[in-house]
Amino acid sequence: MVRAQLEADNFKHRKYGEKRKRHWSLFEFLIKTFGHLLSFTPLYRVGYRNASNIILNRVNLAFPDLPASFHGYRLLHMTDLHIDFIPGAEQVLCDLISTIDADLCAITGDFREKISGGFKSILDPMRKVVGSTTTADGIVAVLGNHDSYQMVDPFEEMGIRVLTNETVDLIRGGDRIRITGLDDPYYYYTDQAIRALEETSDGFKIALVHTPAMFDAAADNGYRLYLCGHTHGGQICLPGGIPIILHLRYGRKYYRGLWHFNGMTGYTGQGSGTVGIPLRFHTNSEITLIRLLCA
Repeated sequence: MVRAQLEADNFKHRKYGEKRKRHWSLFEFLIKTFGHLLSFTPLYRVGYRNASNIILNRVNLAFPDLPASFHGYRLLHMTDLHIDFIPGAEQVLCDLISTIDADLCAITGDFREKISGGFKSILDPMRKVVGSTTTADGIVAVLGNHDSYQMVDPFEEMGIRVLTNETVDLIRGGDRIRITGLDDPYYYYTDQAIRALEETSDGFKIALVHTPAMFDAAADNGYRLYLCGHTHGGQICLPGGIPIILHLRYGRKYYRGLWHFNGMTGYTGQGSGTVGIPLRFHTNSEITLIRLLCA
């Protein structure tokens, strides 16, 4: 498996062939030092409260070519759960999603806080999330840069269909929507991702990707909706929501919320979790219920 080899070699392989060794440890040290300094101020409590409060955004999206049988289709998008970072975060998330009636749940990666090592700590919380999710067409997901290929089997045993550069069909009343899930392009990009986008036939297509970085390739191949995360909406932002760090080179202007590119609609979720420090400023922890409509 390509992802397994890339993880074993411990290097990033980004879009357009750029490679470099990981420097996460330095960033982690700096961000935790920043968090430690903030802990002596009232701002820490404000940021922690912001991070712990997950909100539900509701977005209606109209498409002239949406198959008629999918009018009103409800898609619950979650991303960047980092569910083992803030104690009790899974219960807050479960309480919220248990009130939501959706047709499909799509999770666009980053289930754990660390980028390597074991992941046993997320398995029970993820079982709770799956048990709290009520959908007619199940749960699909892609892996993020914090995840491991070794998560695929336990996730699928829970009922999460993990898509790794592959496509599945949703059928309703004779109509079809195609959903393509790509492996994370931030650390683990390969040309298999492009091939997965190119091989799908015409029709209404949705791309699930951990980051916005594949926006142009998806639009070039006729995708109508692109769902992603990775940026946390900036997580720590200046007033006005101006991000300090995005960890994103391609598609930087699509770092948060609803956007459009060459006839394709995109949505970049801010994530229900946090990473580095359990704080948010001028961003929200969120999940999104997207309702598809025929224009």
